[in-house]
Amino acid sequence: MTDIQPKKKKKQWYKQPTKKDASTEAKGETAIETKDIKAAAEKAAVKQKQIKPKQPSKQPAKKKLSPDQAARKSRQEQPRQPAQAAAPRDGEKMRIIPLGGMKEIGKNLNVIEYRNEILIVDCGLSFPDDEMLGIDIVLPDMTYLVNNQEKIKGIVITHGHEDHIGAIAFLLKQINVPLYGTRLTLGLLEVKFKEHRLNNVTMTRVERHKTYQLGQFNVEFIRVSHSIPDASAIAIKTDMGTILHTGDFKVDYTPVDGQVMDLHRFAQLGEEGVLLMMGDSTNAERPGSTISEQTVGK
Repeated sequence: MTDIQPKKKKKQWYKQPTKKDASTEAKGETAIETKDIKAAAEKAAVKQKQIKPKQPSKQPAKKKLSPDQAARKSRQEQPRQPAQAAAPRDGEKMRIIPLGGMKEIGKNLNVIEYRNEILIVDCGLSFPDDEMLGIDIVLPDMTYLVNNQEKIKGIVITHGHEDHIGAIAFLLKQINVPLYGTRLTLGLLEVKFKEHRLNNVTMTRVERHKTYQLGQFNVEFIRVSHSIPDASAIAIKTDMGTILHTGDFKVDYTPVDGQVMDLHRFAQLGEEGVLLMMGDSTNAERPGSTISEQTVGK
């Protein structure tokens, strides 16, 4: 019989770590990692101290804009829309009826009739010529307005000269309609109404760059220069298109009150599209230009 002896174990050339050694090694690695993290944090703290926070840049104080400048800036910032043709109803018409002031000086009275509604622009008088003996004032024929007073939505007034407001008191003695105008224009009318003993007249003081809805008519007052302050052109918008009534005006770059004509708004209306412009400027057909009101005052 052969004796079977157990094989002898080969000697290992490396030392197998015991549990105690492995634990010690792990603790050593943890200690090294902790030291590295602390060192990195200290470096980051030093860098943060060296980097000074940026001071906010001082922006220049914004210049306060006047109401006119603010409104003009707001219009310029708005995206411009291409002009679109209105869509009038089949067979629809707009009537422009000059009851006075056409090819004459004085008695300015224009009637705009649309969709069975009427808007009146100015209502003035004129003075007699040499052949009208015994006559003090001349009024336009206002019979059409009296007969259609239920259609009238209001009277819009361009400025306070007699040839544009002088006949209003005589019209209000026959019919009662609201008035729309600027501060000076309505102030002049108040004096007239006291002379004529007219009470309970509805007057609305308008502001620039605002619109007023009078039935089918959307109305905007635009500043113009004239020999009297607080004068206006009037843009009248309807579904058919825009009518621009300039009122009396002169392009005066040095007006007495410092309120120059709002040519920017005129340009914008031109880009939007105007159906009809009704111009009114005395001696406009003569060559040359009119002198400034400041020169006239001297």
